[in-house]
Amino acid sequence: YKEMAQGQRKLTVQEIPRRGTILDRNGEILAISREVSTVFANPFLIKEPLEVAEEIAPLLDLSEKEVLKNISGDAGFTYLARKVDSKVGKKVKDLKIEGIGVCVESKRSYPLGSLASQVMGAVDIDNNGIEGIELHYEDMLRGQPGEVVVERDAIGKAIPGSTHRIREREDGIGVQLTLDKEIQNRTESALAKAVDRYGAKSGTVVVIDVNNGDVLAMSSRPSFDPNHIEKAEAENMRNRSVTDLHEPGSAMKIMTAASLFREGITDPSSVIYVPSEVTVADTVFKNAESSESKTMDFRRVFAESSNVGTIIWALRMGKERLYKNLLNLGVGEATDIDFPGEVKGVLPDLSNWSGTSIATIAIGQGVSLTPLQLTCMVAAVANGGRKVYPHLLKAKVSGEEFEDAKLGGLGEEILDPETCKRMIEIMEEVVRSGTGEKAASNEYRFAGKTGTANKIVKEGGGYSGYIANFVGLAPVDKPRLVCLVMLDEPTPIWGGETAAPVFREIMEFSLKYLGVPPNPPPYTSSVEAGSGSSSE
Repeated sequence: YKEMAQGQRKLTVQEIPRRGTILDRNGEILAISREVSTVFANPFLIKEPLEVAEEIAPLLDLSEKEVLKNISGDAGFTYLARKVDSKVGKKVKDLKIEGIGVCVESKRSYPLGSLASQVMGAVDIDNNGIEGIELHYEDMLRGQPGEVVVERDAIGKAIPGSTHRIREREDGIGVQLTLDKEIQNRTESALAKAVDRYGAKSGTVVVIDVNNGDVLAMSSRPSFDPNHIEKAEAENMRNRSVTDLHEPGSAMKIMTAASLFREGITDPSSVIYVPSEVTVADTVFKNAESSESKTMDFRRVFAESSNVGTIIWALRMGKERLYKNLLNLGVGEATDIDFPGEVKGVLPDLSNWSGTSIATIAIGQGVSLTPLQLTCMVAAVANGGRKVYPHLLKAKVSGEEFEDAKLGGLGEEILDPETCKRMIEIMEEVVRSGTGEKAASNEYRFAGKTGTANKIVKEGGGYSGYIANFVGLAPVDKPRLVCLVMLDEPTPIWGGETAAPVFREIMEFSLKYLGVPPNPPPYTSSVEAGSGSSSE
């Protein structure tokens, strides 16, 4: 009986800690916790439930029936409204209704709305991280709740002077991300316009600093507003950069070409005869658009995105060496970015390759990557051959002190500098006179690769629709950034027509914003004339 009496008399109350703030790389607030009011009731103390319901229901934007139901039960405590505006809480408190109380809680607020929402993620009603950075760094952001013991009298009122603290509250630690608000904003604007203009189902963009793995922008469309998580669709909350696998299509030729250079099989000026089609294991392969047989150097094979030419060179290398090089480049691996839900890429084990696998994989079919994985591989080409470890956390923030998180950065050499030099040369040719002319700029030298890939049908197998992409680096003379743009089922389907112009807009803005001096290419961009090949 003594224990029962203590249980009835003593109430342990948790003091919820203030969640840590999330900042961009320049200190701009992306997520912050603010004080709000929670209205609760002790039904035992309410003498006229109907009158109370009529009085407070309008203030809480609830029906009288709903309030009456909550305050007429036999519980000693019930919530009426969680995390309403503090002004509402004050109005309720000023009514001084016995049995109705107001307490202060913390509510997550995202001042910039939907900006970087799939990266930021969201929290639930109790401030627990449930998506994105909010989930990944939950232990750091949440803090530790305090505990207070309160003694109550027979009708549930706190006994004055009886409160004592068991544990102090520890507020959460803030985090500073590598994201740049301005680059993220321009990226989202350009992507949203492209999705609308080309009627795409969705779109994804990733922008990475090739010298340290900092993710400067990461955007997916459609999006959502984490301030109104209850209205968000699960599909729009997904960070497609790390959760979605796609066949890269002709963008895969970057890895195939790098493998050929690394193995000494070819160089940009090596010439071969390229027929209109090639047969591999009884399967006929053609270019995306019909083309005549002709003699081409490897530079043109790559610039024109010739499937036939690429396959002929891959056959000379052989499947064993191609497979070994793709593994070395990280195809089939996750990047291990500090973000929940990243999936691995798909590279079939060599023992499972069919007679046509060397041909299909060389041109980006039968192999799958996430947008982030493809971006990181191109970043290795851009920085001279070192593997890139992408990351989103820049520093931990305690008060006004910033502690470097020491994440990401560059790893081992996966390509030699000479191979990277040759790759940048042929990737610039794609922009200068190949399938990626609409990515060209008159202010900076860009290099990249277009891709148009078949979409894999998740149920039942096979293909339906197309993914258009463009991935590139800039500036050519001293690469700083890599950007990937991916559009799901745009019209037209070609990456050079739809994704390339988005790449140009984002990269021109980002380089200017970062203070990279303009360095016009030694040719004039034909973008204004609307030219650009679509054979990929």
